[in-house]
Amino acid sequence: MSTPSSELKSTNLKTPDGTTPSGNRAILKNSSRRLSSAFKSPLRVSNNDKSQIANEEKNLKEEIRTLREKEFQIDKEIDTLITEGYRDDELNNHIQKLHDYNEMKDIGQMILGRIAVQKGTTTKDIYEKYGLNMDD
Repeated sequence: MSTPSSELKSTNLKTPDGTTPSGNRAILKNSSRRLSSAFKSPLRVSNNDKSQIANEEKNLKEEIRTLREKEFQIDKEIDTLITEGYRDDELNNHIQKLHDYNEMKDIGQMILGRIAVQKGTTTKDIYEKYGLNMDD
């Protein structure tokens, strides 16, 4: 599509340092005029890329569906616990006690490990010496 020369205005553009870029540039006087062709991206997407994007989208939709099912199951379990008489504050108290227990167990294991280092033996030997089970 050619533009009539009456709609073009020739302008000498200057860069910030005052130099003129190569050649004159034509600027449309009427900026409200629409272009007739659609935008064409300079980046080309191959068919392989398109299929990869489609597969990713499919996988993400499947993951969302799976997570929604999981959320539904968890909500069902919560409702079951509530109908069985469990209260939220009881569960939170129980969870806090489990955290405290695990913290104390970790400290005990660190102490047994240090004892093993000082005696130049393995932690397993220290557990056996004190009659402890390694699986605890």
